[in-house]
Amino acid sequence: MLTRIMKPRDDRDAGFTLIELLVVVAIIGILAAIAIPVFLNQRASARDASVKSDLNGVAKVMETIYTDTGAYPAVGDEADLQAANVVTSPGNFISITPVGTTGFQVFGCNVESDNGWFYSSADGGLNPDGQPYTGGACDTAGGTAGEPVAPVLSATVLFPVPS
Repeated sequence: MLTRIMKPRDDRDAGFTLIELLVVVAIIGILAAIAIPVFLNQRASARDASVKSDLNGVAKVMETIYTDTGAYPAVGDEADLQAANVVTSPGNFISITPVGTTGFQVFGCNVESDNGWFYSSADGGLNPDGQPYTGGACDTAGGTAGEPVAPVLSATVLFPVPS
């Protein structure tokens, strides 16, 4: 009699089999393999968007300075940019290259990315074809990941000017 009572109780406490656990782990592994690259691509897109935003912000400040003073700032004269509180997003490095007195070019990149972006006042905006310029120029540009950097007026360029 006692064995009849104990047998149904043992059947209820069986739990999961090893096969069921392996199937669940395999499904979780497949989902993680799909989700991780998508997440990393979103981070790269966010970095590129922050660089583009900084380029447009610097370009607006440069045009405002030109409207107020009748000339773009000269190489090494960051006073107008500092007065306008122009600081890039953390990790972004922006270099402004005056083109005579009639224009400027802005080069930007993020220290955690190999992509660089180019803004030309003569062309009226961001890269003519909208594509990033690749290279390791931002690694040696002086930026540090996670730290805000003030834009620099210089005669050097981070990326080659598109022809």
